[in-house]
Amino acid sequence: MYIKSIVIDGFKSYGRRTEVQGFDPEFNAITGLNGTGKSNILDSICFVLGISNLVHVRATSLQDLVYKSGQAGITKATVTLIFDNSDPNQCPIGFESCREISITRQIVVGGKNKYHINGKSVQNKRVQDLFCSVQLNVNNPNFLIMQGRITKVLNMKPHEILSMIEEAAGTSMYEAKRDSALKLIERKDAKLNELYAVIREEIEPKLEKLREEREHYIEFQKVCRDIEYLTRLYVSYRYLQLCKGVEETEKTIASLRSTIDESEKKIESNCSTAESLEQEAKELQTRIDTEGGGMMGELEQQLAVESKKEATVFAERNNTKDSIGVEQRKLKNLQKSIRDDEEALKSKEAEMHRRGETFQTLKDACEGDESAFAKAQKRFEAVTAGLSTNEDGEAATLQDQLIAAKQKSAEATTAIKQSEMELKHSQKLLRDKQNNMNNSDAAYLEDKRKFTKVEGQIGQIENELQSTGYEEGSMETLSSRRQALQTEIRSLRSDLDRRNAHRWELQYRDPEPGFDRRSVKGMVAKLVTVKDPKYAQALGTVAGGNLYSVITDTDTTSKKLLQKGQLQTRTTMIPLNKITGRKIDPSVAKFAEELVGKENVTTALSCISYDPQVDQAMQFAFGHSFIVKNLEVANKITFHPRIKTRSVTLDGDVVDPGGTLSGGARAKGTAVLLDVAEINKIQAMLQEKEAELRNICAEISNIEKTAQRFGQLKEQHDMLNYELNNLKQRLAQTSFQQTQEEIEELKKKIETLQNTMVEARQTQTHCAEKVKDLQSKIADGKGHRERELKSAEEDMKRTKKKSEESRKNWKKHEQDFETLKLEIEELQKGIVTAKEQAGKLTEQIETLIQRLTEVSGTSDEMTAAVTALKQQIKQHKEKMNSQSKELKAKYHQRDKLLKQNEDLKLEIKKKENEIAKVNSDNKDGYDRISGMEEKYPWIPEDKEFFGVKNTRYDYNKEDPQEAGRKLKKLQDSKDKMSRKVNQKAMVLLEREEEQYKEVMRRKKVVEDDKNKIQAIINDLDSEKQKKLKVAWSEVDENFGSIFSTLLPGTQAKLVPPDGVNFMKGLEVKVGFNGMWKESLTELSGGQRSLVALSLILAMLKYKPAPLYILDEVDAALDLSHTQNIGNMLKAHFTNSQFIIVSLKDGMFNNANVLFRTKFIDGMSGVTRTVNVANLRKLPRNPIEGNARFC
Repeated sequence: MYIKSIVIDGFKSYGRRTEVQGFDPEFNAITGLNGTGKSNILDSICFVLGISNLVHVRATSLQDLVYKSGQAGITKATVTLIFDNSDPNQCPIGFESCREISITRQIVVGGKNKYHINGKSVQNKRVQDLFCSVQLNVNNPNFLIMQGRITKVLNMKPHEILSMIEEAAGTSMYEAKRDSALKLIERKDAKLNELYAVIREEIEPKLEKLREEREHYIEFQKVCRDIEYLTRLYVSYRYLQLCKGVEETEKTIASLRSTIDESEKKIESNCSTAESLEQEAKELQTRIDTEGGGMMGELEQQLAVESKKEATVFAERNNTKDSIGVEQRKLKNLQKSIRDDEEALKSKEAEMHRRGETFQTLKDACEGDESAFAKAQKRFEAVTAGLSTNEDGEAATLQDQLIAAKQKSAEATTAIKQSEMELKHSQKLLRDKQNNMNNSDAAYLEDKRKFTKVEGQIGQIENELQSTGYEEGSMETLSSRRQALQTEIRSLRSDLDRRNAHRWELQYRDPEPGFDRRSVKGMVAKLVTVKDPKYAQALGTVAGGNLYSVITDTDTTSKKLLQKGQLQTRTTMIPLNKITGRKIDPSVAKFAEELVGKENVTTALSCISYDPQVDQAMQFAFGHSFIVKNLEVANKITFHPRIKTRSVTLDGDVVDPGGTLSGGARAKGTAVLLDVAEINKIQAMLQEKEAELRNICAEISNIEKTAQRFGQLKEQHDMLNYELNNLKQRLAQTSFQQTQEEIEELKKKIETLQNTMVEARQTQTHCAEKVKDLQSKIADGKGHRERELKSAEEDMKRTKKKSEESRKNWKKHEQDFETLKLEIEELQKGIVTAKEQAGKLTEQIETLIQRLTEVSGTSDEMTAAVTALKQQIKQHKEKMNSQSKELKAKYHQRDKLLKQNEDLKLEIKKKENEIAKVNSDNKDGYDRISGMEEKYPWIPEDKEFFGVKNTRYDYNKEDPQEAGRKLKKLQDSKDKMSRKVNQKAMVLLEREEEQYKEVMRRKKVVEDDKNKIQAIINDLDSEKQKKLKVAWSEVDENFGSIFSTLLPGTQAKLVPPDGVNFMKGLEVKVGFNGMWKESLTELSGGQRSLVALSLILAMLKYKPAPLYILDEVDAALDLSHTQNIGNMLKAHFTNSQFIIVSLKDGMFNNANVLFRTKFIDGMSGVTRTVNVANLRKLPRNPIEGNARFC
């Protein structure tokens, strides 16, 4: 593997793109004057190798590597090394199949580094690993011997010399990887420690808790099985008792109906006799009325008056109703008018927007005409003053305009001559380049065709990407949000479970198909919002057990739930249609506030808010008590004669008018109502998050296929873009393309020059005409002035007229615009006024409704008065009737019969009530039987075995009454256990144990991997020591041999310092004829340089790298030693490529290829020369020229 060529663009002194081609596989030399860029070629190689210590390339920052630090318009530096990789023994790892490797590094001023291997962008680490695999570690560069390296080697400490041995032996990369692996192990150990802590502090306690919950759950299941057995025994016994009771009630009903039939026959007989007596009494009454009609007349007259008043009030009530209807219709029409005006307003505003654009156009035209009129006035004033206006509209004399025209004509003539000269030169250059261009460059045409094709494909894919309508990154954003929501929902559900939120929800099964669950409002505590948290404790005490009661819409719903809802716990129902709330009288509440102060007392009902639908239930639970500040206030309120109402303190102490005091200790923990409020808040958040999650999942489902399609298209687009850039780079690097670009630039320049000449000739012609015209005007000064004055006056009149017309037209449209604006304002005012009228009508309707209520009350009072008068008339008639003994006797006999009938009816009523009661009991029994059969489906199947011996329903083995008592205790035990038991404990424990096992398995895998890595490191450390010992031995032998060759009669060796193992470091020892020197300071400067150079060459000979770079290493040596070094390198290092910078002929005369640097126009350039005498084989690239060195 060796360098074939280097491409430098914008790096240090190489401002333009420079290709250094034709490197020899063995010995290359670079020479040139100081400052022409010799060492910059070596710096460019180090730059690509990935050097991080910029001191080695004589720079302080990356920006210094760009040509003139980016100040000359060149903002990036690019270097490309092209290696021949045909030798399989020197191939980098992973590149055995590549015959040629191209490596590029680019930096941009203020930007980032970019690396490319064979055109593909890679990381810096990938490039370093490639070079380290072939002993080219540029950050420990033993292959790189720069200026001053000889001195540095002489000053090396023992451990530094050892590092050179390590680099030569190839173990330095292992050291870097080993350190990285140890750091990784250290980080993994920290993670393992965290894992141990999590297992110890979180997972194991959680597993222990779940195991305890599993035991509780198993016990809970046993209780449930016992309840099932006892329930069947007890329920079957109750069912049999109900069936027997129903049979007995049927017999009772039949007996009662027989008694009723006999009583009804007696009533019919009595009614017939009473009617006969009634007829005789009426005839007698007629006679009595004739005699006592005066009193009756007055009463009847009074009745007529009251009836008239009643009719008047009734008419007023009807009129009020009609007025309400009329006002409501007015309000409806007014609201329709408001809607119509609002639509008209929208239309007018749209029209105003359209007219506004026309108005602005006319205004701009008016301003333009006024400006033209002002210019005409200015011209008229100038002509009047003896001046005239030039082409720019400025006032100037004719003589000044003539001078300016002649000067402009001369400038145009000069421009024509210059353009003609440049045009001839450019046309000649164009013809030369067109003749020299090779039009048959097949490779260029093929790349050009591919470039056009790929460009078209990219455009097509971009259109497809745009047509998808997908925004890049949307899928990732939605997925991230979905995961976050799922985490939040799990947290909220866990929080609800921790707070036992389920105990505030009524768990039931629909008692019938199509059951409306909205009829079950919920528990009282869930339907209440506490206005101030300080009242929460007192409110919980006020409501007491009612907090857990369930509110339903009707008693029918409650009955269905109790009978068929399969309720899990004992539940109290509050049906809204049956419950009657009781509120504290407002006058009593006001008196209490006056008694102890408004801040010390309030009604419990005023401390909460709730849905008005459940008002009666809330009055029932909270409406009967005061909440007071303390016991002192409670005693004053509760026992006051005018109040006598129950009071509850803020701490929960209860004072009852009956003299009962309860409480005394403040409850620990949070108030129940505050807990429920927090649960409501969490449930609301949970519903919101779940709704958002559903929306996001739907959105993800909608765009999933689109996102996949977008990803595929984006990948194709990136691949095609990379291919397009490669083609563009290849096209740009061909000489054909460069020549073509130069031809295009020349054509554009020729076209520009031709256009310039045409414009200049036009200017020249125009100026000549202008000069001629001005000269004629000067010759005829008076006539010209009169004509100019007349023309200016006409122009001023014309522009003035046009300006006035434009202004008039603008003013006309301005008036229309203002009119439309006023209409919009009137509509807006009308809408506001109409809304105010609507508000007044609403208030008037409310007043009429209030008046209707008052009139209805008066009407009811009048009706009552009329009824009372009629009753008086009736009583008077009866009084008159009683005056007659005969009439009394008849009525007495009639009443006796009627009374007897009433007694019989009462007796019948009692019997019927008794029958109804029995029927009700019977129906209740049937309902209970039916309810039990529905609730317990096993009853119809097993009822034939109820009470039968040797069955599960054998009442002799187990007393049913005792079973009922046991069942109650077990049910209570189950209720208590159900609040604590975790019914998911079995599943959760199994899942958690599986996860625990998986975590422990992974932990063991990590620990095993760590132990394996540590064992491998120990083995490799042992192998490293053996390899270093072999390397030390061989380098030591080569070191002594090379040094004695360069300086006969001398010896050299590498030995560990006294009392130190060689793994700690090595130092250099030199001897002359067997006499070993104590220190290198005893040697001369040249001898020390030879020692250092010998050591370096010995390193190179041990395990040769494919490339070595020497930068003026012979600076401190005389010519004979320089010549010897050149000969030795050429004779002994035939498997590596040397690139040497030197100024001495003795060194570079031994090179096969010599590169000379030079400085042209502020930039470095390179020429190549081949030493034919030294070249033993042809280079792999064509050689241009065969001249000897000179």
